[in-house]
Order: sequence, then structure tokens, then C-alpha cells
Amino acid sequence: MRFRWVLMLFLSLWVFALPSVHVTATVTDNGASAAKIRELETLLQSINNTRRIISATQDLLKRPEAVGRESELQARMADLSQKLNEMEISFERLSTGVDPQTFTEGKKEEMSWHQELTELIRPLVREVKKMTSRPRELEKLRVDRQVYEDQRQVAEKARIRLLALMTQSGNPQLTEYLNRMVRTWDQKEQASATKIAIINQQIDEIVGGQKSFMQSLKDLTRVFFTGRGKNIFMAVLAFALVWIGLHYLHKPITKLSPFHKKGRALPARAFDLVYVLFKVFFSFFIFVGVLYCMGDWVMLSLAVIFALGVAWAFKQSLPRVWNEAALMLNFGTVREGEVVVYNGILYEVLSINMHTHLRNRNLDGGLVRLHIKDLVDFRSRPAFEDEVWFPSKRGDWVILEDTAYGEVVAQTPEMVQIRMLGGATKSYSTQAYLSQSPTNLSQGFRIRAAFGLDYQHQSIITKDVPAAIEKALLDGLAKQGYGDGIERIRVEFSNAGASSLDLAVLAEFKGTEGRRYMVLQRAIQRICVETCSEKGWIIPFQQVTVHMPEGHASS
Repeated sequence: MRFRWVLMLFLSLWVFALPSVHVTATVTDNGASAAKIRELETLLQSINNTRRIISATQDLLKRPEAVGRESELQARMADLSQKLNEMEISFERLSTGVDPQTFTEGKKEEMSWHQELTELIRPLVREVKKMTSRPRELEKLRVDRQVYEDQRQVAEKARIRLLALMTQSGNPQLTEYLNRMVRTWDQKEQASATKIAIINQQIDEIVGGQKSFMQSLKDLTRVFFTGRGKNIFMAVLAFALVWIGLHYLHKPITKLSPFHKKGRALPARAFDLVYVLFKVFFSFFIFVGVLYCMGDWVMLSLAVIFALGVAWAFKQSLPRVWNEAALMLNFGTVREGEVVVYNGILYEVLSINMHTHLRNRNLDGGLVRLHIKDLVDFRSRPAFEDEVWFPSKRGDWVILEDTAYGEVVAQTPEMVQIRMLGGATKSYSTQAYLSQSPTNLSQGFRIRAAFGLDYQHQSIITKDVPAAIEKALLDGLAKQGYGDGIERIRVEFSNAGASSLDLAVLAEFKGTEGRRYMVLQRAIQRICVETCSEKGWIIPFQQVTVHMPEGHASS
């Protein structure tokens, strides 16, 4: 619906703009024709004047006054002939609107990459030199001032030394000669000082012409939006509008496209890949086209250089680009609907495009978006019907290898938080949580308890005692309100130990009783001890027998 309204608005604006465009074009054409006639008349007058000058020079060569000036006059003739030829070509080009040299078979020249690149970069270098002219001029003046300052110091030092020699000299001829040298070095010193003063004045003029920061910022903004900045803004705006337009146009196209009728099959994926490439190239073409229409050759050169750099990088990374294209066509190493391990966590591959979506349904915020280049090194496999996406869910009770026991209150791709008994919370990174091999009690669990009776109960230990303890456990746990959570309880004879006959209690509970795991452990032990006390069964303690040598025993 949004696309339909945008299309209608565009067509309406286009229809209303037609008459004004026609009138404007007519007026512009009339004005351009009058200006062209004036230019042709001026150019024709220049051609006639040049021809008269050439004719007069030819007449001059035939006269005696030209003797000795033949070379000069012939060079002048050649220069005038070349200018006449250029003006005639310009006249024909301006009047016909085509290039006359199109029909001239010129000498075929081999293309020089160095020359072409130089021509491409020359506008950029010119602009950089223009932007840095002020700092470079200041730096040159400062360097020149330092040179003249060194010369002035040398001249001053020489003058002082000559004056000292004059005071020591008693020879009038030597004194006169030294005096002339003093005047010479004094003139050099004064000349250096004068140049230094001139340079200081130039520096003060340049520095004094600097504006305040706010004024400079205003001027920079004004120049930016009236000069090259406007060109950049228009080019970027056109690029963004075309890119966004093509991006939102893709969805309506897929609804009408026959390739997408059967879902994301290979033809549909190929169409999407070609559409992405078209969106990139067409948007860049619009960007360059706007700069070309604006006549901004500097930014156009930068854009072309950028495109050449991207092309060179594409050449170097062609194998990786091919792998990314294979992924987008869904016949690569990762495929839609399969599972992949990312950061140690299992994810379902929902969709593969420039941005791939992975999902783990058991995690909060389990939807992850990856760029296609990050998916190249992964491998996927088909998903099973009862795939275990994560060892736990929020609300499950777990026991970790570090003995932490509690309820999972939050689990995300980055962190798992457990609330332990008493209300304290403990946080793990998701990878650290998985390394703890969590035992999930919310799926059901078993408690195994062991205790022993004295050997005097050997006759009843295998049948009567297990049955009695099993019945006592069922009744006792039911009285405490745990009866609905019991799956099964078995009591079996385990083994004959050194000091006792051992029994094994195997109690299985539903997952809803996970929060009472510790309570049930203690309740089972308590009920077993109470039953033994009621029946008069003796629970032995650990006995240690010490065997002494005969000599020690007799003493």
C-alpha cells in the first residue's frame, strides 16, 4: 500500500511538471541560439583578421626588408596558421554541434596507464594545493626569514671583526681597505634586515587577515553549501534516495515476481542476488552521474579512484565473494532450515541473505543477525525432530558442577543467571554455563540414598526390610505433601560391607519437584532413620579392628 501511494505521488508530480518544463526548455533554447550566433560572429571576425595578418606576413617575406628575418617571419607564419586552423575547427564544431575531427584518421596512440592516472588525479592535486596554499605560503616566508636572519648575523659578525682590526691597524692604506670592506658588509647586513622586515610585514598581513573561529566556521559552511559541498550533498542524497527506494521496492517486486511463487527456491535466490548487485551498481552510477552533471571533476575523480580500489580489492577477494554468493543461493556450506553452532550455541538458520538470521528458541533474545561474510567459515547440518537447542529453559531448576543449585531466571546468548535458594543470584557467561555441564532437574530426577543395618538383621535384609522402608517412604513423603511428585521409589539390597549390610534407596520424582531437591534428600534420610528406630533395627557405626603382635598382647 505504501509503495502504491509513493508511485501515485511521483506520477502526479511528473504530470504537473510537464508544462513548466516545456516552457522553460523553449525559452532556454531561444536564448541559447542568440548567444551562439553572437559567438559565431565574434569567431568569424577573428578568423578574418588572422587571415589578413597571414597574407600581410607573406607579402613582407617577398620584400627586401625581410632579409635576415626569414626565420622569425616563418615561425610567426606557422604560429598564425596553427591558430587559424584551431579557430576554423572551433567554428565548425560550434555551428554544427559535432566534432569535425571525428572523420580525421589520426595516428593511433597506445594508452599509457601512467598518463591516464596522472590526468585523473591532476584535478585532485590542484585542489589540495589550493586548499594548502595559505599554510605553505606562511611556511615559505618563515623559512626565508630564517635564512635572511642567518645572513644578517654573519654580516654583523664580519663587520664587528673588521672594526676591531681597524682599531689595531697603524697602516693608512690597510685601514682604508678595511673601511671599504666594513661598508660592504654593512650594506649586506642592512639588505638582510630590510628583507626580514618585508617578510615580517607579509606574515603579519597573512596572519592578521585570519578571521575568528565562528566567522571562519560560518564562511566554511557558506562555501561548503554553495560550492563543492552542495555537489557532495546532492550526490549523497541521490545515492541514498535511490538505495532506499530500491531497498523498499524489493518487497513489492517479490510479491509480483514469478520466481518467488514457490518460496525461496534457487531462481528466487538468484534473482535476489542479481537485485542486490543491481542496487549497488545503479546507486553508485547515480552518485557519479550527479557529480558529472554538476561538473565537479575533483569529487568525480575521487569516486572513480574509490571504484577502482574496490574493483582491485574485489579481484583479490574473488574466492571469498564466490563462497558468499554460493551461500546466498543456498548451496554453500550453510543452508536455510539447518542448524549451525555459533559461539558454542546451537542455532537454527532462518534465512540467508546479506544479513543472515539465526535463532535459538530457548534463549531470551535468541535471534542473531550475521553478515554474510561472517557465515563463510561455518558448517551446518540437518536438524533433528527433537533437537535440544539449550540444556535449560527459563524457570528450570539446575545443578552445576561447581555445586551451584537454583532456578534459571534469565538466559541469553551472552549470559545465564541463576537464582539460588535464599534469593541470591549467580551469573555465568553462556559459554561458562555450558562448560559446567548443567543437570536439569525440571525434566525429572532421581535421588539415590544409601544406609546400612547391622549383621544381626541378615535374615530379613533382602526382603522384609526393603519392603518396609519403601512403604514408609511412600507414606511419609505423601504426608509431607510430596506424594503427587513421586514417580517411583525402590529400596534394594546393595552389598555386604565390612561393618554393615548396605541398602540403596532409589527415589524418582517429577520435574515439578526440582525446587525441593535438597528437601527431598533430607526427608528420605530422616524417614529411613525413623523407620529403623520404630522397627528396632540397628544402624551400625564404622568399626576398626586392630591386630596386635603376640608379645604385646601378653604384656
